[in-house]
Amino acid sequence: MIRRLVLGVGLVALALATALPATAANPAGGSTAAPETAPPPPDEFGRGTPQSTIRGFLEATTLHNYRRAMSYLDLRRIPAAGVATRGPELARQLRVVLDNTIYDLGTVSDEPEGRPETGLAKGRQLVGRIETEKGTFSILLERVPRDDGVPIWQFSNVTVTRIPDLYREVSYGIVGERLPPFLVETRVLRLALWQWIGLLVLLGASWLIACLVVRPGLPLTRRVAIRVGFDVNDPTFGRALSPLRGLVGLIVFKAGEPSLALPVAVLPVLHGAQKFLLVIIVTWLALRLIEVSSQIVRRRLLRRPEPPSQPVIDFIQRGLKIVVSVLAVLMLLEAVGVQVSALIAAIGVGGIGIALAAQRTVENLFGGLAVIGDRPVQEGDFCRVGDQQGTVERIGLWSTRLRTPDRSVITIPNARFLTLQVENLQERDRILFSTTLRLRYETAPDQLRWVLVRIRALLDAHPRLDPDTSRVRFSGFGESSLDVELFVYVRTRDANDFLAVREDLCLRVMDIVTAAGTAFALPALTTYTSTGGMDPERAGAAAAEVRRWRAEGKLPLPEFELKHRF
Repeated sequence: MIRRLVLGVGLVALALATALPATAANPAGGSTAAPETAPPPPDEFGRGTPQSTIRGFLEATTLHNYRRAMSYLDLRRIPAAGVATRGPELARQLRVVLDNTIYDLGTVSDEPEGRPETGLAKGRQLVGRIETEKGTFSILLERVPRDDGVPIWQFSNVTVTRIPDLYREVSYGIVGERLPPFLVETRVLRLALWQWIGLLVLLGASWLIACLVVRPGLPLTRRVAIRVGFDVNDPTFGRALSPLRGLVGLIVFKAGEPSLALPVAVLPVLHGAQKFLLVIIVTWLALRLIEVSSQIVRRRLLRRPEPPSQPVIDFIQRGLKIVVSVLAVLMLLEAVGVQVSALIAAIGVGGIGIALAAQRTVENLFGGLAVIGDRPVQEGDFCRVGDQQGTVERIGLWSTRLRTPDRSVITIPNARFLTLQVENLQERDRILFSTTLRLRYETAPDQLRWVLVRIRALLDAHPRLDPDTSRVRFSGFGESSLDVELFVYVRTRDANDFLAVREDLCLRVMDIVTAAGTAFALPALTTYTSTGGMDPERAGAAAAEVRRWRAEGKLPLPEFELKHRF
């Protein structure tokens, strides 16, 4: 154990003896390996990189600590006696200038050495550019030595020299100079507190002015509306004024916006919001004007003798609304940064596949256009379509709806509607009443003549029938009856009115047949064993009257002259 300890001590002594001569040979402490460089002391203001310098300046000015903020400015050109007073003021003014400068902090270098910039010397970094009356000015950072020689990044002395001139161009003007510092220096989302208050006041004033200028009761508004053809008492006209107020309010707000001296970085957001609202308001106004214009067209068509094309107006109104809505959506998408041209191209390519898949739907659409344009029927007409009949309730772009007499609704696709036979019963100027009277074979010829004469007289004298086209003829001999054809038009277009007239006419014809002493034949073969149902006395009276007509030469058969009509 002792031997091992002695051996270890000897080795250590040998090593020390070997090292000491080497140290003496190189008293300066040099060695073949490069000595490690100690890192510079950390900067208390975080000015080691361009990005940290800007971030530190913004944080200090946001907290109104302008004495700290002036440490980020290269003030070497300012006399030492004036640094304490001018430094904070220059920092405050630079913050206003930066608020009106378009720059992106994320693109600024975060490396201690910075990033090479085209057109700039080494050790300089571009923050942003600002437009002035004399041209474009670049705000720069420059790498300068600290008091102890350590390089740091500060706003260049050239930029600091131009701060007062830039501030005069982009400052808040007389408003900012006379307001309390608290309202000017307190910022929320890059806007001064007084600017937020100004935005709210401007919004309220814009809406108040719009409401005062655009009112339904205002004489100018009523005069203009009446001159154009609007009905000022129509509720649609009142609804059309709401988007007009929004448009006037937006114009007033736009006119008052420069007085707020908003930062340049905020203006793109505000202008984007204004464009978004403008698209919505104009679309809203266009939709309301389409409704009001449709009402004007309907009223003008009602003054014409021909019936108004209500389905055509509804179709045009819906089509215009669809077009306006689609354009509004495209403009809104463009306002939020979507590539509308690429979207339209994609829709065009996909539209071919959609058209092929929706072939039947497109066919029904064109069928609806044909129905609306040709107008074989209109809403409210009673018609017969194929083997169905009913009242047309609605003519749409895709289908037509019928309300049947049993109160059910039938929906017919417009493509099929065009292939069916359509009979518009509503367009009849008169309604035909045609029937065949079947009298018994026991009816004597003179009885039949009497029945024909009396029915003709009835048709001529009835106020609801058309005598010019009426006829009553003995048409022939049926299997079990003597057939008399009755043909007459009823002067009405209403189905219920026609039923009432037809009922009265049938009852009167029954009275005539009964008065002639005959009867209607039964639809069957009958073996008669008696004269049941026949009236000999009335038969004799009818025959006597016919003989009298024949003797006087006034028998109105086969022609019924006007002077012999009853």
